[in-house]
Amino acid sequence: MLEWLIVTNLAYPAQLHDGVVCVRPWRDTDLACVEQASQDHRIPLGTTVPARYTPQAGLAYIARQHARLTSGQGVALAVADQRTDKAVGHINLMLRPQAGVAGIGYWIVPAARRQGIGSRAVSLTTSWGLSTDNFARIEAWVEPDNHASQRVLEINGYLQEGRLRSFLTFGTRRADVLVYSRIAADAQR
Repeated sequence: MLEWLIVTNLAYPAQLHDGVVCVRPWRDTDLACVEQASQDHRIPLGTTVPARYTPQAGLAYIARQHARLTSGQGVALAVADQRTDKAVGHINLMLRPQAGVAGIGYWIVPAARRQGIGSRAVSLTTSWGLSTDNFARIEAWVEPDNHASQRVLEINGYLQEGRLRSFLTFGTRRADVLVYSRIAADAQR
């Protein structure tokens, strides 16, 4: 018998860190991270990061991340260097329409890429999400040409399940996505 988990206690995690990376709530002092993300050619297309950065737009972005929790949409967190506490990225678990299912999304600013930060953040967030009573499944939607993101997911035990054709819109373009997932039973293997 399949039992669906219902999210009733959605909250920020207490502490997610591994000695290198810390995943924590966004702070108003994280504006430099939002500004760097807005300068990347891809991040603003698939997220709510402002394409034209101003301090007001950056603060509005951070406020939207907090509103995701208070509205019950999910949990949005900053990815930070644990030594300096400087935010270098974003990660979220957003509720899908199916009970017990979350979608994971993440980005790392260009200057912090290729250092394993994204993989560490996905590991911490996935472990937390699957160990709570909130989620039985975490899935990711990745464009087929985003090989770096695919590697991050595969390193973290996500399995590719298929391709959804013309599934997402990025600006004026439609895109296929590959579906990856981890389920709570995977975490116990």
